[in-house]
Formats: sequence, C-alpha cells, structure tokens
Amino acid sequence: MLRALSVSALMALAGLPTPAWAQDGGDAVEQPAAGAAILRGAAEAGLGGPQSVGPQLQEDAAQRETLSRRPRVDAFFDPAEASLRRLREISGLQVGLDYQAVYQGATDSLTDQTQASSGSARLFGKWQLLGGESDNPGSLVFLLEQRHELWNELAPAQLGGDIGYLGITGTTFSDNGASLTTLYWEQALMEGNAGFVAGRIDPTDYIDILGYANQRTTFLNLSSLVNPSIALPDPGFGFGVGAMLTDQFFVKGLVSDANGSLTDVSFFPGGDEVFTYGEFGWTPAREDRFLTNVHMGAWHVDERVEAGVPESQGIVVSANVTIDDVFMPFVRAGWSDGEAPFYKTAISGGFIYYFPNYRDLMGFAAAWNEPAASGLANQTTLEAFYRYQFSDNIAITADAQLLLNPALNPDEDQIAVFGLRARVDL
Repeated sequence: MLRALSVSALMALAGLPTPAWAQDGGDAVEQPAAGAAILRGAAEAGLGGPQSVGPQLQEDAAQRETLSRRPRVDAFFDPAEASLRRLREISGLQVGLDYQAVYQGATDSLTDQTQASSGSARLFGKWQLLGGESDNPGSLVFLLEQRHELWNELAPAQLGGDIGYLGITGTTFSDNGASLTTLYWEQALMEGNAGFVAGRIDPTDYIDILGYANQRTTFLNLSSLVNPSIALPDPGFGFGVGAMLTDQFFVKGLVSDANGSLTDVSFFPGGDEVFTYGEFGWTPAREDRFLTNVHMGAWHVDERVEAGVPESQGIVVSANVTIDDVFMPFVRAGWSDGEAPFYKTAISGGFIYYFPNYRDLMGFAAAWNEPAASGLANQTTLEAFYRYQFSDNIAITADAQLLLNPALNPDEDQIAVFGLRARVDL
C-alpha cells in the first residue's frame, strides 16, 4: 500500500498497527526511532484501521525483527515464517494466520451464566496483483475465520446480555462458526494521494479510526474500542474512498450494506438499505498520521424494514496524540438520533502505554453512555488491560472491566468482569 494513501485512503488515520516505540531489537535508546520506521511501514500496509488485514500483517511481521524474551520459542516458528516469506517473494501473496482465545468471568448475572469463552482461528492475506513497485498498487484482501465455543456455552460477545449490561464485553469473540469476513479490492490512486476499497468489507475497519483500537491486541469492551453511538453494521458489501486534500488535511467516506452479516454473504439482502459515513480530519504530518489525528465524522443508516430497525443518524468527534513515542491519550464523543445504535450519547477517553524493550502494552479507558432506548439508566464502563509479550508470536493479555449502573440490571450498582486473552500468530 502506499504512503499517502493510508492516511487518506479511507482511513488513513486508521490505526497504529505497530506502535513506533514497541519494536526494535537494539538497545532501549535506539528503539523509538526504529519503531517509528516500522510504524511508517505498517501505515503503508493497508487502508483500514490497526485491526484490518494489511496493518495487522505488517504488525505481526515487524515483531519478528524485535527484541524477544524467548528466542528459543521464536525459533520454533521460524521454518513456517520462512515459507510464508518465500510465498510472498514468489507470488506477491502475503498470508497471516492466528489463533485467539478469550475467557471472561463476571461477578453477577441475571441468569446462572457468569462465565464465557470462545476461540477464533483466522486466515487472512493480501495479494498484490497490480502495480508492481509503483505507487499505485492494487490488491485482493481477504479474511476467513472460524469462531467457536471453548469451555463455556456462552461466548464473551453474548455475556453482556446475561449480566444485564447494554454492550459487548468481548468484542468479536462469538461462536458464529465459519465465515468469509472480508473479500475486497484495495486500490491506490494518484501516486498514493487517494484510493478506494470495494467488495465485502467490515465497516468498523474504516469508520472513526484511532490508532490504539485493536480488539486482538488492546481493549476488549466495545465502548473502549469504538464509538457505540454509531449504528455500526456487520460485514457486508460496500465501497470506501479517501483522499489527501493537503499534506495535513484528509477526507474519506464509505457506503455499506446496512443489513450486513458475518455469516451471510448475500448481496444487499434487504435491498437498497445502506449505511453511509463521511469524515474530515487533520494530522500534523503524513508520517505522524497514526500517532496523532483529530477528525469529525457524520453517519446515516436507512430504516431496515425487515429487521424492524428505524432510520438513525449521528456525528462523532475523536482525537489521539502520541507523547515521547510511548504514551497515547485518546478521546471520543458521539451523539445520535434514532434507536439503531446502542446509545444516543457516548463519551470516552483513556490512554495506552508501550514498554519499548519487549513490546508489552497497558491501557485504561473510561466510557459514559446514555442509552438510545428510553427508560434505561446511563451506564459507565471502566476497563484496564496489560498485554504481556511472551514471545514474538505469543501474547497474553489480562483484562478487567468495572460496569457501573448496568442499564439492563437495575438491581446492581456495579458488576466486575475479569478476562484473559491469548493470541498466537504466524
């Protein structure tokens, strides 16, 4: 992908796939500079946010070149990684595989279910078929996954409903089975100053993106990761475009199937009911686009007649900044009109902090939300996590959430949710 495009093209400011400071195999003094170079490479790897295919591939690959706690464990993966590198050199096809598992336990429940767990096996890749070494490459991007139960019948994505919390405590960790999550064409234009994606896309990869947000490597709660005042649709067919207006200002937009489904790949099954989003933003310089950005967006979703969901619309304002290459505070705010999203008002903020030597990561987020449905109490969510980089290919994350005044459980003032996530990538 190209340099300017990530910024503009669709979600330039998409994300901080591989933090600048979290990567380097040299001494601690040199790590921030080397990490910044890796971040720029990750920014060129895709048009979406840090959790989208291109940036995730780059982040995983970059970790192979950094200081590791356990070189002997890393050596176990070396033959497979070498094979994947040869595949890319020969064919232009870059492939990644990972397996993730999440367990969560709650201190209270409306049912007898207080524990949830699920696993996800993913095969994802990017195949550059046009452009060669030019500034306008074109690539086919795909993500296949299999989400399944582990030790409990309840999945983390469903735990909120059982404990009376309006929201999702384990974003994307469901038990939906096999799915073709994304399959789209990504094209750079105008020597990297513009670009588009078209096909089966995940709108969350391209909407209101900030650099800290990746449900596989940072927070788990939906309110910590995105702005839940947006009626975000599931993956479906759509089109997104973006462009740099100047070296600092960018615009982007997206149109996607309002009836998107993770498991149903039908082409606009509800007809012309669509979700639309537009954004205008600023970054101090192209090379800082994942580290610092401020943007404002507006969205609209048509009435979904068959699903019985009314027309809704809203606006969002978001910002993040990186200090000394290791500390990133962020803030989001959103307001909506209509009952399609979870909330009509959502305000959140927090920070992430990277430890340069071995790429450990910690974060904290607080969110205040006013439900879109009348009669429900306002809800506050606090979340903290620590990711321990066991080796280049293995990360273990401890997560704690405190849910204050859960909207669907008025008898409880607070509920705590404790979680553990493991990820192995190749």
